[in-house]
Amino acid sequence: MKILLLADIHGNLPALQAVLDTPAAAACAEAWCLGDIVGYGPFPNECAELVARKMSRVILGNHDVKVLSAKKVSRHKEAYKTFIFAWTRRVLSPATVKYLTSLPGESRLKLAGHRVVLLHGSPVGMDDGLSIHTPDERLAALAVKARADVILVGHTHDAFVRRAGENYFINPGSVGRPFDGDGGASFAVLEIGARGVRATRHRVAYDNAGVVAEMKRQDFPDILVRAFAASRSPADTLPEGVRGDLMEEAQKFGARARYEKPHALHVARLALELFDGLLPLHGYAPGGRERALLQVGALLHDVGLVRGEDGHHKSSRDMILEDRLLPLSDRERVVAALVARYHRKALPKDEHKHFAFLPDHHKVMVERLGAFARLADALDRSHRGMVRGLETRIGKNAVTVVLRATGPVDAELECGRIKSDLFERAYGKKLDLVKG
Repeated sequence: MKILLLADIHGNLPALQAVLDTPAAAACAEAWCLGDIVGYGPFPNECAELVARKMSRVILGNHDVKVLSAKKVSRHKEAYKTFIFAWTRRVLSPATVKYLTSLPGESRLKLAGHRVVLLHGSPVGMDDGLSIHTPDERLAALAVKARADVILVGHTHDAFVRRAGENYFINPGSVGRPFDGDGGASFAVLEIGARGVRATRHRVAYDNAGVVAEMKRQDFPDILVRAFAASRSPADTLPEGVRGDLMEEAQKFGARARYEKPHALHVARLALELFDGLLPLHGYAPGGRERALLQVGALLHDVGLVRGEDGHHKSSRDMILEDRLLPLSDRERVVAALVARYHRKALPKDEHKHFAFLPDHHKVMVERLGAFARLADALDRSHRGMVRGLETRIGKNAVTVVLRATGPVDAELECGRIKSDLFERAYGKKLDLVKG
């Protein structure tokens, strides 16, 4: 049996219609929707009416709930969210309100011997998001909680098909608000039968310009118009420096994890000194986003210790990936998490799944920034802050880093020479460490 699987339509009628008009959709016996029918797009009533008419199984999403309770929701710190919840609630027809109110928060069924559950977020709740970067261990735990063989989710706008033992986690991506810059409406076709479970992901182009034009006509905030036009999240369309106080949130993150603050701050400072002193080598802008991502990754490199010493570098990665309070885009979050992860042990390679998912230029970024964090951690090997500053010199075949120290730094020099491996690979130059 073939099933059309949709999620996160968000009031985008042209995208929804484009999906329903595809041959892949026409070949399906049923159509299921995983929530967030309304919110953000300018056609909430039209989308709800079409979903009610065409979909055989539908559940609520978190934005559907927020729109229905918009009068009770306090003002958001992001003004555009206050606007969109109020605007959508104001234009909803009585029929749409009645339809949305009738929808369940989840749906369960058994199909060809497989237990299937439709959720918006995860088995934890509709606001809990899963992605291609969710650790395998967490998926395994959630599979037990889900009490299902096939777990269908939306919410993150992140299309994936993943396995956790014998269980499937499937997210069809977002119909109406893709965040990856692709521009096409995302959906999936799920096949369940005696031979097992199979899901294929699809994208289809639609009249995005028409959606943007309607948003402008309705005087939507510029940040939302830009986000729809670029097929990005609103945070990704903000100018640098307007995404919230990243370092304040990073330090709060570290405090929650009970990190060793003096060591963390010292490592972050040394990593930034390397970044600033070697601008001609790496080519990133002096005050660019790359510098901020290095600072976050270096500051949070040891937060995983709260989960135990063994493999704490991987725990640091997972904790950063799971966090939703740091004002980072999804791609930035992965880069910062991997900068933290590669401060010790193995170097980046394509066998590492989180690294493998990145585009090539982001892999290069992880290696270049990760090299600074890895070296900076080594230069505070004793956790006593003995290295007070760095002087860098770029030569034809080598880079020299002079350590200005307040005491003996033999341990730092020895560890730094061992952990210069990523630097030498990333920059193709020998690294010489000397005490000044």
